[in-house]
Amino acid sequence: MKIRLYSIIAAATLTIGVQSSCKKDFLDKNPFNQVTAPLTTYAQAEKLLAGAYGGMYNDANIWDFMINGDVTADNSYAGGDNPSIFQINDFNAIATNEIATRDWTGLYSNIKDANEVLENIPKLNDPEIDKNNRRNQMLGEASGLRAYFYFYLVRLWGPVPLVLKSPGGLEEMKVKRSSVEEVYAQIIKDLEFALANAPATAPNKGIITKGVANALLSKVYASKPNRDWAKAIQYADATINGGYSLFGSYDGLFSGKNENNSESIWEMQFDGGGGANGRGNWMPGVLVGTGWKRFCTPTNDLVTAFDAEGDLIRKNSSISFRNVSSEGWSDIYWPKSNYPYINKYRMDDKTNTYILRLADIILVKAEALNEASASGWSQAKVLVDQIRTRVNLGGTPATDQASMRLAIEKERRLELAFEGQRWFDLMRGNRAIEVMNAQKDGNGASLNYNVTPAKLFLPIPQKEIDRNPDILK
Repeated sequence: MKIRLYSIIAAATLTIGVQSSCKKDFLDKNPFNQVTAPLTTYAQAEKLLAGAYGGMYNDANIWDFMINGDVTADNSYAGGDNPSIFQINDFNAIATNEIATRDWTGLYSNIKDANEVLENIPKLNDPEIDKNNRRNQMLGEASGLRAYFYFYLVRLWGPVPLVLKSPGGLEEMKVKRSSVEEVYAQIIKDLEFALANAPATAPNKGIITKGVANALLSKVYASKPNRDWAKAIQYADATINGGYSLFGSYDGLFSGKNENNSESIWEMQFDGGGGANGRGNWMPGVLVGTGWKRFCTPTNDLVTAFDAEGDLIRKNSSISFRNVSSEGWSDIYWPKSNYPYINKYRMDDKTNTYILRLADIILVKAEALNEASASGWSQAKVLVDQIRTRVNLGGTPATDQASMRLAIEKERRLELAFEGQRWFDLMRGNRAIEVMNAQKDGNGASLNYNVTPAKLFLPIPQKEIDRNPDILK
């Protein structure tokens, strides 16, 4: 029989809400992981693992990472015409929200794929898989994938169900939520296993390696409720000393000509629609670009932040202004004569996309140093200035722990704009409510987000509640 594509806590038949008129349909492609169980050959095992990587190319990972990370925050407005994105932008998301539903479904489908690898690879009786320690490497890669998906889930929803094996029946699919602390403990356990077993290097940056595990561990320890700054520093150092280096040109990171570069730690690969590591990254061609109003529009506040810093290099690399006066739509935030578009994804649907890069981890280390002690700001300054030097900016003027905290937050915003990081940074620093409630439009009028603690996390999808009432217990 086929390894069953059960729905962990989502629908028995995977249905992801899509805007079919705006993107390529990848669901009609032959699934990578349709292999018979039990596995009998090493080739089947690799195909199963390829399926786990292929699952990365769903809405949660290549469409919505910018909606969840930048539109929710102060980097982007919800452009386009999708009411679910407007709900997220305005902090009014409800349980039937399309984005929340498809991301929940997609991420748990990803977890299902990783679980299938972790359950079936140990049982395979084919000596080929044990050559060059490949069995353990594959298990390490799958553990790293599962950790990443739970890291994404817990930051968007808070307490979520931990599903670590294939359910044996309908009752086992009724899973209660685990606490945030329990979810983070499992994430760390999976990443430690990945660090011990994943390969040190890979043919491209789309593969989980020890470097990816180190980078994720650093971010996890800086994000979990009871921060461990020493661990965040430890794993940041392991990443920084792991053979990566800042790419010489900031703009060159996004030119499309320097994929899998020295700064890249984990990078979603465009592969033309098939292959071992994905089905093509079509996201940027829909969310960004020029012409019609896209689903992520740079905010007045972000443009003001770039200008206040005199940060022309990162501003021009991140945002492109166009005269689109002839277009038949209107916009409440920007004049069409000088309308901003995201500029980091210039190859439309033929681009790789960064998940982790070294500048991110250098700034995580700076944050950890600053928070670890009152005098740590001076050590953090060296790292922040390293990032600023690349874009021809002078050293940060921060001179104590409090001012350095805000300087690092700002530096991360300008460095990582439109890479899906900003909302999680605001949440980690307990600044989301303060920052979002202070947002104004280009004329200085309040945007009236009225964010409260109850609005900081996405709602559990109604479809999931209907299938699994225990999830509210």
